Amino acid sequence: MEAFAIIPFLIMFIVYFGVLGLVIWFAVIFIKAQKERNIILKEISNKLDVLTVDKKE
Repeated sequence: MEAFAIIPFLIMFIVYFGVLGLVIWFAVIFIKAQKERNIILKEISNKLDVLTVDKKE
């Protein structure tokens, strides 16, 4: 009977680590997406800087 008392703790740890894993996974995916977005915006900004310099000359 005492062995069954461990089951709720095991379930609690599995759920806890599952949620923790999902949060870490989401954070990593979000950071990667933000880095890609920043690179693309920097390229666009550089292209716009070149265009504005050409128009002034």
